[in-house]
Amino acid sequence: MADPAPGPAGVATEPAGDPLEDAWDTPPRLPSMPVLHLDGFDGPLDLLLELAERQRIDLGRMSVQALAEQFVAALATLAATVPLELRADWLVLATRLVLLRSRLLFPASPEAAAAAGQEVAVALRRLDELGALRAAAAWLQARPQLGVDVFARPHPAPARQTGYVALLEACLGVLRGRAAAPEAGPAYAPVIPDLWRVVDALARIQAQLAAHPDGGELAGFLPPLPRDDPAHRQQARAAVASTFLAGLELARDGTLSLNQDKPFATICFYRGDQTSRLQD
Repeated sequence: MADPAPGPAGVATEPAGDPLEDAWDTPPRLPSMPVLHLDGFDGPLDLLLELAERQRIDLGRMSVQALAEQFVAALATLAATVPLELRADWLVLATRLVLLRSRLLFPASPEAAAAAGQEVAVALRRLDELGALRAAAAWLQARPQLGVDVFARPHPAPARQTGYVALLEACLGVLRGRAAAPEAGPAYAPVIPDLWRVVDALARIQAQLAAHPDGGELAGFLPPLPRDDPAHRQQARAAVASTFLAGLELARDGTLSLNQDKPFATICFYRGDQTSRLQD
């Protein structure tokens, strides 16, 4: 705190200026809501909107011009310190307040004024219903959640009640072999389709590279597939996948080099000793 300035005859006087007003351009903390000073109201904007929506204050006494001027001045003063999202929330609240005020300013006729009053009443009733729904949702959220906060016990299996004679008959049936296991059915054997495998693709790629040292596109390393086969589409997909996997396996060993000029372009296979030529 600054020391008081000496006055006449050594009498200490208070420093000039108000520290709160002087520091208003850079407030010590971010305000949660702009404060308005209107006719009949002095307080934050959200409180004014809540009172207006609940019909606890007379909006007709307030000046829309004064409201707009004070709100714009607050936004201009706090533009450098208040985040944009918070100022956007302030603008929404001010818009709702001006909308309620405008409905009282411009009734075209008594019928229109009555209709506007009914609309305001409907809007207020919806707000009350929304508040009740939010309160109910908060109450439900605060209750213990099954499976998270509390856990239910499983219901015990009901005890089987039977007689002594039935127990003896069951034991006699076991002794006589009545409860023998049924005959086992045939074992399940899945049908393995005759598709081009990775092992076959490895052998074909090495053979093709031996016959054509310059290499070529991936399609040139695919096996010939009959087009009249009903499963031609499935066999073609399996051949492409197996050939690509085989190429990756050979590239990891250094036997093969893969090249692709751009994304989704054709993939070409070359021998591993041609990597320097491709880079040149």
